[in-house]
Amino acid sequence: MRRVGLVVSVAVLATLLVSIATITAAAQTNTTKGDAQAEPYWADSSFSQGTITGGTRAELRAIHRDVAQEERLPDYSQVVDNSNSRRFEASGWKRGGKDSWAHGGDYVSAGAATTDARFKLRAPTDGDYALYAWWPAREANSSAARFGVETASGTKWTEVDQTKDGGIWVQIGTFEMKAGDKYVVRLSSNGGSGEVVSDAVALVRGVASPPPEDLAPAEGGPTNGGTTAGSGENDYTASSTRWERRAVVRQGRKHLGTPYRLSPPAPCWAYRKEDCSCFTKLVFRRFGKRLTDHPVRQYWQGHRKWVARRNLKKGDLVFFKEHGWRHPITHVAMYSGNGYVLHASSYYGKVVNSKMKYIKGYFGARRIRHL
Repeated sequence: MRRVGLVVSVAVLATLLVSIATITAAAQTNTTKGDAQAEPYWADSSFSQGTITGGTRAELRAIHRDVAQEERLPDYSQVVDNSNSRRFEASGWKRGGKDSWAHGGDYVSAGAATTDARFKLRAPTDGDYALYAWWPAREANSSAARFGVETASGTKWTEVDQTKDGGIWVQIGTFEMKAGDKYVVRLSSNGGSGEVVSDAVALVRGVASPPPEDLAPAEGGPTNGGTTAGSGENDYTASSTRWERRAVVRQGRKHLGTPYRLSPPAPCWAYRKEDCSCFTKLVFRRFGKRLTDHPVRQYWQGHRKWVARRNLKKGDLVFFKEHGWRHPITHVAMYSGNGYVLHASSYYGKVVNSKMKYIKGYFGARRIRHL
């Protein structure tokens, strides 16, 4: 009997060990590519970072309804430049500032003004709108300019560092707005060290719609406050990295709204089916950079420069370990300025531009050579 019991015990132990090995292997398989679980369902929402208690399932269902409603509405965007006297006012602000990276070539600065600059915008329907701003990045600019946006639930204030990320549309945030035509955006004349600059804003309906494809005058855009659509592909040179970074972000924005599909098993198909590493691979391929369709390999592949989080620039690749520091990299995104990243999101089910801080498990960033 003792021998029979020993045999049974060994058999049970062996079965248990096989089960554990199978579970471990499955877990490693799921986290190596990772993008099927790249964002927990709470991760890229407007709720608290990395915590399931930040929002109820009812609230999450409401967000999905909002996204579905947006997809049924026609695209909408509006640009207001500081030269538009009917939609922009800035009493006491200094006019006539010139810069080749300003929208339309000029801007206004606060100087000794004590009143806010204001932009009048039209929201055709109730719903969520992305607000973008444009300014020429200069060392003398404010490091904490304050944008106030009138939303359905009151004025929301957001700080931006105007010494960075200029010369392109930079997302300020996504806001729920009521339909109407009124002064929606305010820019405080005070904020941080340096001078507050007011240049242009753009209002875009929905969370997955790109901003207008305007170019700075330095890239061949207009100098009179108008707008120009740019290809985003041929307006850069290998030696002009400032242009390249903007061109990379514009190219990435062309993928906004592309359906999310994990690849493999699905193919990496531009504008049809993309996951996180497929998206970054496709964007950089347009600039002669060959990346593999795998977030871990993209972190190590090719000639790159490690970048500190505080020094992120547009076009940098940002990597995440959402299952913990000891686990493999599960997600890759591309920095687009002001704390936002472009990425194929399993949460939204498409390519979006969203706040980096809501994606769990920041691991590090890399800069592709010449960018």
